Amino acid sequence: MIPQWARNLQLAEAQLQSNHTFSFYKIMSNRKAVGIDLGTTFSAVAHIDPYGKPQIIPNAESERITPSVVLFDGTNAIVGTVAKNNTVAEPEKIVDFVKREMGKSKQQFHREFDGKNYSAEELSALILKKLKSDAEKYLKVPVTDAVITVPAYFNDSERTATITAGRLAGLNVLQIINEPTAAALAYGLDKLDEDQTVFVFDLGGGTFDVTLMRIESHRLEMVATNGDHRLGGKDWDDVIVNWVAEEFDRVHGENPLLDLQSYQDLQSRALAAKIQLSSRPRTTIVHNHNGKSIKLELTREEFERMTRHLVEKCKAICEIVMQEAKMEWSEVNKILLVGGMTRMPMVREMIASLSSVSLAEDVNPDEAVAVGAAIQAVLSLLHEEEISGEQMLPAATRQQFSTREGGLIQVRNITSHTLGVVLWDETQLEEYVFPMIRKMTAMPATAKNSFGTATANMQRAIVRIVEGESTLPTECTPLGICDVELPPFLPKGSPVELTYEYNANQVLEVAVQACGNCATVSIERKTGLTEGELDRATQALGQLTIA
Repeated sequence: MIPQWARNLQLAEAQLQSNHTFSFYKIMSNRKAVGIDLGTTFSAVAHIDPYGKPQIIPNAESERITPSVVLFDGTNAIVGTVAKNNTVAEPEKIVDFVKREMGKSKQQFHREFDGKNYSAEELSALILKKLKSDAEKYLKVPVTDAVITVPAYFNDSERTATITAGRLAGLNVLQIINEPTAAALAYGLDKLDEDQTVFVFDLGGGTFDVTLMRIESHRLEMVATNGDHRLGGKDWDDVIVNWVAEEFDRVHGENPLLDLQSYQDLQSRALAAKIQLSSRPRTTIVHNHNGKSIKLELTREEFERMTRHLVEKCKAICEIVMQEAKMEWSEVNKILLVGGMTRMPMVREMIASLSSVSLAEDVNPDEAVAVGAAIQAVLSLLHEEEISGEQMLPAATRQQFSTREGGLIQVRNITSHTLGVVLWDETQLEEYVFPMIRKMTAMPATAKNSFGTATANMQRAIVRIVEGESTLPTECTPLGICDVELPPFLPKGSPVELTYEYNANQVLEVAVQACGNCATVSIERKTGLTEGELDRATQALGQLTIA
């Protein structure tokens, strides 16, 4: 029996061979959408080819993934391998691991080059500009739209910063989706006829996510998610870096990490050693600093002992997700490994200790997220078609991404953080957070509750919206305020009705009704840049030549 995806592929091929081929390219040239994996250490971009098949787009250097490294050279911003290869020679001109700084204001994080300060959004925009430019050269059409992925546990400000980076790069960001969700899409596109539960383990260069996904009735539904967006391959590298530095200091009485060039060199050597230890039982590290050198041998066994605490942290998060989902490992059908760090034997051994479930080996761990994002990009355009009635994509593409019943493949995410409201506790005489939409709620979501005014004759009901799992307001992230004027002479405890609506694009709308008066506010995503700064940033980035 020929599977549905194969029949769809045959249909797409037949259409391309017909006299409608020219019209296909004409339609596609109007809106070309790509999927982008904006990674901590490497990034990738993918698209759906004319046959309806996801494809990675190689960069200008013919590489399938691009190092997320920027080198500032006057009016040139060099992104990728050339920049990465110059981290030792010109460390003061280099920016890397910027993804870990997303969502921070310029006061919290910025880098200065040639007298100008760059925020995390602007630096990420340079990487996206490189990916966009390379995609346009390869596809020979303008790239207008993109779906960009983020770690599942990114909060509101970090997601907002990613959208801002896309805007600064000249992209219409169709959607921000979670990296594990994208990976599950890449894995499950040709397996939608099989009901199964997939555990996605995503350990990249700088972030870590685990997500439990359910594939059922041509739908991909997120069941539970957790993670640490400050845990990744760099932490394993840093263990080696600090070990070599301590040995160098012990032998020569000098700390090589105090010199930026020496530090970058040691980072490069640590990365190479880590990669070698994934396939070899031992490796040798040679480090030179200030005319002195040291030669050390590191075995895989020693490396695994030194980094055991990092593996245990990953293991603990895996167990938390299963507990939150109220599921046993025996209920998982497949484990999907994503991110280059999953090649390490110690990671695979840890996963094997948790479950005997077979690993999905038919997805490239470095490319799966970008591929899944490209699939979501086409699904987003097809959804736009349904709403507008305007055909943007050919019929063959719609059929490729449709169910047997003719509907589109559905992808359903859950909230990764709780959305709450700050209230006053009369008995404890202190503020606390009441959860309106809890973590792990399927999106879109709506919640409605009624509260009473805290005092008599209140003139205004000021609703403070926050994000976070704690009941303490100071431990949650403020998202915004909804303010409604109240009628005069209201008694204490007068009803105030609060409604939260959280849509699939993770935009929250809050409505407050109180004694006939009402107010509605869309909680706009806050970014580290103001609107004025965004305009200036767009102009400044436009003056740089991206290479």
